[in-house]
Order: sequence, then C-alpha cells, then structure tokens
Amino acid sequence: MHRPILIATSISSVLVLALIGCGNKSETPVKAKDDAAAGPAAAPLAMPPLGVDQIKRFNFIHDAGQPAYDKAAAAYRKKDWAAVRTQAEAALAKDPMHLGAHRLLAAALAQTGEPAAAVDHLVTAVAADYLQYAPTLADDDLKSFLASPHGQSVKALTAKIHDEYGRRIASALWVVGRRSPFKWPKDLGVQAATSRGELYAFDRETRHFFRLTHTDHQVVGFVRPASGSEVAILGFDKIDRPKPDAKSDAKSAAKSEAEADTTGAEAPPLFARAWVQIYDTAEWRPATPRINLPSAREVTVGYGAGDQLLVSTAQATGRWTVAEPVSSSVDRTTGKLTKVAAAPAALRVMVSPDEGHVVRIPDGVVAAWTGDPPVTASLKTAAGKPIQIPESGVASQHSIVVSPGGAHVAFATAVDPCAKGAAPSLYVTDARTGTYKHLLSAKSRFPTRWLDAAVLAYEDGDGAIRLWDATTGREAMRLEDRSGIALDVLSLAAAPLCKQAPPTVEAAGSGDEPLPPEDGTGSSSGPVTSPQ
Repeated sequence: MHRPILIATSISSVLVLALIGCGNKSETPVKAKDDAAAGPAAAPLAMPPLGVDQIKRFNFIHDAGQPAYDKAAAAYRKKDWAAVRTQAEAALAKDPMHLGAHRLLAAALAQTGEPAAAVDHLVTAVAADYLQYAPTLADDDLKSFLASPHGQSVKALTAKIHDEYGRRIASALWVVGRRSPFKWPKDLGVQAATSRGELYAFDRETRHFFRLTHTDHQVVGFVRPASGSEVAILGFDKIDRPKPDAKSDAKSAAKSEAEADTTGAEAPPLFARAWVQIYDTAEWRPATPRINLPSAREVTVGYGAGDQLLVSTAQATGRWTVAEPVSSSVDRTTGKLTKVAAAPAALRVMVSPDEGHVVRIPDGVVAAWTGDPPVTASLKTAAGKPIQIPESGVASQHSIVVSPGGAHVAFATAVDPCAKGAAPSLYVTDARTGTYKHLLSAKSRFPTRWLDAAVLAYEDGDGAIRLWDATTGREAMRLEDRSGIALDVLSLAAAPLCKQAPPTVEAAGSGDEPLPPEDGTGSSSGPVTSPQ
C-alpha cells in the first residue's frame, strides 16, 4: 500500500515549507488546521478484504475488549484524545477485530497529528462494515484528516468499496443471522428482549458476510416484493411473558405436575413491541420510519398485489391458538397502518415468540392443497411430468420452489411434528422426467431458496444453511451458525413444534446481557460461524 513512501513524502513537504517560512516569515501566511489538503497527493490505497468471515465478529459486548472500548467511547465524548488512543489500543489488544475500537483509534490518531497511522484503522472499519462506518467519515473528528492527502486516499477507496459492496450484495445470499444465542428474559411480564439478529448478505466467492441492517440486533425476519427494489424488515425489542393471575395459580397448584404438562395451561409469550420497517435496497437506507405494532401473539408481514406491504397481528386464544388476524396496509410515505380486508400475501413471514416460518404459495406449480399448514400429494410444473411425493406421501407447501428456468423442483415431505422417530426429507426433482434425488432427512422445516438455475439453499435444522449444486449433484457449501442463521425467519425452533404441550422456557436473562446502543462509533455488533 506504499504507506512508508507516503509518510516520507509528507515529512519532506513539511520540512521544505518550514525552511521557506524561516527565510521570509513575514510573507508566509499561517497555515490553518483545516488547510491540510495542500501538498502531494497520496498514492491510491489497495482494495482490502470486504465484510467479515463470521457474524460473531459483531458480538463486541461480550468480548474481552469491550471494557476498554467503553472507556474509549467515554473519552471520545469528552474529546480526550490521549485517553481515546490508550483505551482503543487496549481494546484492540484483546480483540483485533473490534471495529468500534478501530474507528475511535483512527479519530484519536487523526486528531493528534498522525494521519498516516489513522488510515489502516479507518479502512479496517469501513471495509468490514461499510454501511455502519462509511457515513461516519462526515463526522467532525475526521474533518481535518479528510482534507489531508491520506484522507483523500481514504475517500477515494471508500467510493470504490461502496461500488463493490453494491455489486456483491446484489448477487449474494441474504440471510438473517444472530450474533449470539437468543435468551428469554429472566423475569415475567414485559421485558426488553431482542432476536439478536440482523440481515446479512453472504458472498459465495469470498465467503464473507456483509451486514445490511443496523437495528441493535432486533431483526427476526424479512420479505422482499416481486420488484426487488426494497425489503421489509420485521423485528422486536420487547417480549411479554404474562404473569399468571391468582385464579390460574390456585388452579395450577391443585393439578398434578403431569396434568399441568399436558394441558398447555401456561400463558403464551407475546410480542410486547414488534416493528416493521422498509429499507431501500439500493443504498440500504430506511425508506420509512420504524412502525411499531400492537402487542400480539403472532405477527405476519408480506407483500400483496401491486407490492402493497401488508401487516397482520393476531391475539392469543390459548397456548397455541390465535384469533382471526387483523390486517393493515403500510403507507410508505407516512409509515401509518390502515386496516384492510385484503387476502393474505402469497409470500409472507409469520412469527411468534416460540417459532417462525415462511408462508409461500409456490409459483409455476400445479397442485391440490389440503390441510393447515397446506400440503399436497402430487405436483407438476407447466412443462413437466406429475411428481408423486415419496415417504409420507405429502409435501409441505412452503418448501416447494421451482428453479429459474423450471428445470428443477425442490420439496420437503410433511410429517406430524408429534410423531416420534419421524423426520421430513428434502428432495430435488428433475421437472422433465419426474425423477428425484434425496438430499437430507432431518428435523427441519426445510425453508428453501434457489440462488440461480443450479444452486439450491436450504436450512438443515442443525444450525446451518447448505448449498446444493444440481449440476454436480453434490453439496457445494455449508454456512454454520449455532447461534442461529436462517433464510427468512430466525425461529427459536428449527423444526415444527409438537403443540400437544408447551415447550420448556429456559429463562437466561436478556436483562443480564444488555445490548449496546448503535451509534456513529459502531458500538455494537453480533455472532456467527464461518462457512465451511
């Protein structure tokens, strides 16, 4: 990157100016601090690796460098640049990938007359999380630095990073990933809690993740319209685990433990505050304000006719049952909700605090649907042969996807979640011949997505997304994240739940592990596992 040459050139320039000033001091104007741009141009900077290799890179709050970073952030607010430098360097000694510490250290170095040393730290932050840190180049703490030759080089590189981010995001696999495992609030009642997830784009070429949203790790799912010019993000920041009333307590105490386990009498957890927000996918800026939704057991978001964004909420009527949902359309200009009687969107994400899944009526498939959730005993494409479903004899509607061009159809068999020893299986069928290939049998909902005409992505129910290549008939890649990674929705349960009895809720205490606020210095981030 030729930085030693840059430093030598800058020092020589300063010495020449100093000598001239000594020869005729009265004719040399005093150089203002913000006039640092005059001087030799710095050489172009090389393009660094973009994104991060693991989502857990954003789990700063739990790493060893966070205490020092917090001190650096406090010093930053006071403009105590010596303390900022000391504490930021201490944070990076513990965690070399603490992006917030890199950004603060860059500011301290720039403010204390070391612009060349600031370059690496600033580029590291911008390259790893462009959408978070590139906007901070306009902050006052970098004003003088950006006017310098080194700052001009960083600005030029940032413009190139912008274009490269856009190119890679457009062709990437979009996923929702958690920085660390979800934990229930330790107390009953309305409590702060988040999914700990954000939306990421996974670049198959570099095997790196690009972070697309910065919501304090509240994202639980997303859905895109047919036009593809925007994306609707669904998240939450409060959960309600209702406290049992006195009558319920008395009745529960009178029952045996076995009875209580089978009646499902436990009050269902609710979203005390869920929200939806539209993002522009060109520059990844919010296109609407965050729209808070009323307290509900179940929330659904999807796009209807004409790419109209529809939101519905449903109240609990039992441990596993909900009332008729109330549907509303979203005004993109004001963010207001208006109740409508429109049919549910053909593609939508449905989420409760217990689980989440995608609802999808597959395009290009002829089938007779029965049951709830819908299943079919056979299906066919317009140009293909009928496909008979093996094993259970029925396929889940949401799992069926046709590849671009229609050459292949993926589907998963449907089984009773309460049946012991039964697991669904994922198949890919040649649409022309009707022959199919078994990919995997596992306790998974098998959400699926074709990335192109040959590559199928699916969740394996074991904390990973697998990519299967139809041209080779083999698995091409595996993205693993035990904390949680999903194609559409971060569900607490990877497989459909048996709803004959409530699951055990292990309260681990989100309140004990508060999420840091996101600000211009990049104080928060989340966990991930690297692709295999």
